[in-house]
Amino acid sequence: MGCGPAGDPDPPVPVVWTDGVFEDWASAAPAVVDPAGDVPPGSPVDLGAVFVLDDARFIHLLVDLGDTVTAQGMPGTVEIVLDADGDAGTGGSHGGVAGADLVIVLSRQDDPAADVHGAGVGVRRIGEGGAGGIESASTVGLILSPTHSSDRFEVRLDRLGMRRERLAERSDAAGALDEPGASPPGGAGKVLSGRLRYLRAGAVVDQTPVFTHTLATDPGEAPPLLDGDAVARTPNTLRVVTWNVSDGNFRDHPEVFRRVLATLDPDVVLLDEVYADVTMADLSRFGRGPGPVNESSWKWWLATGGGRQRAAVGARGLELRGETALARVDHPPGALARWLREVGDEPESPRMPPPSRLARAEAAGGLSATGAWVTVEGRAVLFVPVDLQSAGYDGSPRDRLRELQARTLNHAIAAVLADRPGAGLVIGGDLNVVGSARPLDALRFGLATGGGDLSIARLERLRDRSLATWRSTRAGDPFSPGRLDYVLYRGTVLRIERAFIFDAADLSPAALAQLGIRESDTLQSDHLPLVVDFTLR
Repeated sequence: MGCGPAGDPDPPVPVVWTDGVFEDWASAAPAVVDPAGDVPPGSPVDLGAVFVLDDARFIHLLVDLGDTVTAQGMPGTVEIVLDADGDAGTGGSHGGVAGADLVIVLSRQDDPAADVHGAGVGVRRIGEGGAGGIESASTVGLILSPTHSSDRFEVRLDRLGMRRERLAERSDAAGALDEPGASPPGGAGKVLSGRLRYLRAGAVVDQTPVFTHTLATDPGEAPPLLDGDAVARTPNTLRVVTWNVSDGNFRDHPEVFRRVLATLDPDVVLLDEVYADVTMADLSRFGRGPGPVNESSWKWWLATGGGRQRAAVGARGLELRGETALARVDHPPGALARWLREVGDEPESPRMPPPSRLARAEAAGGLSATGAWVTVEGRAVLFVPVDLQSAGYDGSPRDRLRELQARTLNHAIAAVLADRPGAGLVIGGDLNVVGSARPLDALRFGLATGGGDLSIARLERLRDRSLATWRSTRAGDPFSPGRLDYVLYRGTVLRIERAFIFDAADLSPAALAQLGIRESDTLQSDHLPLVVDFTLR
């Protein structure tokens, strides 16, 4: 720890979680503030303040876009131009930033000259010849939060990944680091500089002044891999695992999913995206594997609705009874027709089907959701797995279909609970809140005991300091990791003792061997398992 001008110790480096909550930023001063109102009337973005913090692992930015937009699906594009290593001798000039190394692209466009909604995020490298082609966010460990629309967003870069790439680009860098007293690229004391620009149809609509940030830390290594105790269940709790099992992979590679669930040792499992041709017999065979030998057998309940992707509830050693009113959940008569009239029948993008096709599939299959009662310590708890419509920006047809699905399921659950006001309730699954947060709010509304809203479990990545439950398993994917999966619960009945997001890649080799799991096992799905240890109040 260094000292300031008066000899006082430097303030501690804030610990920032990329969670879309922003409380970590309360004491941070803005690196720059762009004036409000300097954009044409009706502009969806009016750039405001930019905050920058750093720690040994990450560079964090908090950016104010002036209005509520979907950062991965807004009209036009926001560019974050950065000289991330504080070295004017690397990179090139871009957008008025000398020595820029990269451009973070929010809402990447197939045709930058087109005035349409973008999709995803990406990175452009800056060299002496200017900006290169767009690359996946994963190349610099880019993560954006929240995943749903907001007026502010956290943007995070992995310093370790950027440092390795910079060393590879500079043949003299490795030798320079060996010199006594040499600081690493982008190390403490270097001055990061940058600028935000908002472009629409290829033209700059708004841009901040160039800002600077003096790095407080040197790049450091990732935290140690976890031992087996890190995933051990809390004693005397009910462990619930929610998992989007990725469609056909669960059918084709059940042994992988079995190893993961055996490692996590749950009492209740909520599965979504179960492929339609998976049967109750298949689930029964699957359930013979998870858990210790000689444990009570698993019982299962499988939705009859959901179309190609269905939902299931499993319980081990507990009484389970399927809720027939939730075996298939359909929209009220006329609801889909009203939605279609309101949104029209134009595809959201050339690659997407028209809304009328979504309406037909929704009417034929019903919601991808179900419900089952599990008796826990003599108390009835209703478990509801769900998978809502994917894709779409804030206000798009798909986003509004998600809202309709959430309201429909909310009303169906409320009807089931009407004569059991003291029952427990857990809803878990892939809510796909990639447009607005309104579907999440619609699902929670009024379902807590006494008519309040359900609580949202805070599930954290053990080594990542994020809440991202989804990350692409495909090279070159255009989207940032994000929080798509949720667990909602009646906090008046259930209390969380522990909650986390599990990734086998976070375990040490010794832990993997001890638990009988492989590092790649959680890559069979692009969603990670959510683990919650509950107690009854």
